[in-house]
Amino acid sequence: MSFKYETAVNLVEQAQQNGRLAHAYLIAGPSGSGKEALAVKMVEMVNSNVVSPEGGLDAMRSSTTAVIGPESKSRRITVDAIRGVEHTLQMAAPSGVTKFAIVKDADRMGPEAENAFLKTLEEPPASCRLLLLTSRPEMLLETILSRCIRINLAGKSGPVELGESASGFLNALRQHVVNQHTGVSGALGLMSRFASILKDEKSVIAKRNDEALKAEVAHYRQTTEGDYLKRREEYYKALTEAEYLQQRNQLIDYLMMWFGDAMRIQNGAKHLDLPAYEEGTRLLAKSMNTDELSRRVRAVETLRENLNTNVFEALALEVGFIRAFG
Repeated sequence: MSFKYETAVNLVEQAQQNGRLAHAYLIAGPSGSGKEALAVKMVEMVNSNVVSPEGGLDAMRSSTTAVIGPESKSRRITVDAIRGVEHTLQMAAPSGVTKFAIVKDADRMGPEAENAFLKTLEEPPASCRLLLLTSRPEMLLETILSRCIRINLAGKSGPVELGESASGFLNALRQHVVNQHTGVSGALGLMSRFASILKDEKSVIAKRNDEALKAEVAHYRQTTEGDYLKRREEYYKALTEAEYLQQRNQLIDYLMMWFGDAMRIQNGAKHLDLPAYEEGTRLLAKSMNTDELSRRVRAVETLRENLNTNVFEALALEVGFIRAFG
């Protein structure tokens, strides 16, 4: 489940007040969702003597707060950077001060850096907190994910900015309601549109990353030894899959916003996530009661959960759309 920034702050504050803050958190969300702001807030919350500087998260670097991110031309987080974090965490801190290690764009860690950081996660020094920030959690090792409490942040408040794919899918949703398409055939028609958009997105992502890989191969073929280029090939393959999953999750988010707006309309709320599609969501709100809308929201949540497992994607989509629209 994704939270708005303000809600996430409240949840973390409650955990702090109840003495239940974990030693490691994964803060995930799209650009602009407030990942860095939440990290700053957590440092301030735990260390009451810390005041957020104007420079934001990067300006919080100190002898007790390590902040690292991608560096050099490769835009990778190096194993040396992780060792620097370990050094900070091992150093003594003033009484009552908790040490922090904050990794921005954590998905940019390479295998060496991830394995080095995993050791810190498994055996954290006393009185420290570890925060990993990422918009692509799928790129991280499962062993890292399993050792962190995950906080998923939603996008910016107010009407969302829609890309071409999202607009195409939402237009299909609007036509589905306006034309009163019902039953299994209508649900499968929507599913087909959803799958077609995803296929096009994956093709664009794959082409972009293939071109990036070819550029690296041309540049480094004569200057590198060992299996560097093979590892870069594996990286771009994983990146393509991660970016595809991110696009798929975003479309599911828009589907949740669609039903969410219908429920807001039923309850007289003024704010809509998708105001450009109010015609469709208002018709949806009139055609179903709150219980029916809630059932369909649960069906979409179940679809999201199933897609995040190793289930066959096409089958999960078919079952999910029939339950949500059939």
